[in-house]
Amino acid sequence: MSGRPFSMLSCLGHALAPSPIARRWRRMAPAALLHRLPTLGCVLYMPGTDTGVEPLHRCLLGSRELAPLFCTHWLAEAGEVTTDGPREWIECVDARGVIRARLHLLPDTDYLAWDRLLAAGEAVPVAAPWRASCRFRPASARLCGFRWRPLACFQVFDACPAPVVSLAGQRVAAQVARAEALPLQRVARV
Repeated sequence: MSGRPFSMLSCLGHALAPSPIARRWRRMAPAALLHRLPTLGCVLYMPGTDTGVEPLHRCLLGSRELAPLFCTHWLAEAGEVTTDGPREWIECVDARGVIRARLHLLPDTDYLAWDRLLAAGEAVPVAAPWRASCRFRPASARLCGFRWRPLACFQVFDACPAPVVSLAGQRVAAQVARAEALPLQRVARV
């Protein structure tokens, strides 16, 4: 059978209603987020467009695509059930309530590190200025990990090649990227 797993149901007239996206909110400073991201291992990183960000003190970015992470004030732990299976991701929301980036959980992501990252944030009912009507439009989809590396007297926050990517992880990343109409990029080895 080609196509989506449940395409036969739609052929029979049974439409599958999309599940609502459930969100749980956490307050987290950008520095705390950036110091925990390297523990996740492989994720699908989807940055939004950058509108200029002041970097953290004595910290540099390895690429401009990482700038939206510096704007994070809230994390929205989000999830939904699709016809391809369950999906879970983190939305990085800025002080104005705009989603700046997404981090998608993959089968290769360290699930315990993911849970520790979310547990480190302060639970809040909802980000005060959150704009539910604004749809997030990612600029790219990158399969990667994160790392800190020293450069002179600075610390550089950078994306690095995903250490291990299983076929299942590649498939999930490709499905998410395709749903956003984006090509899936890999971080090149340096």
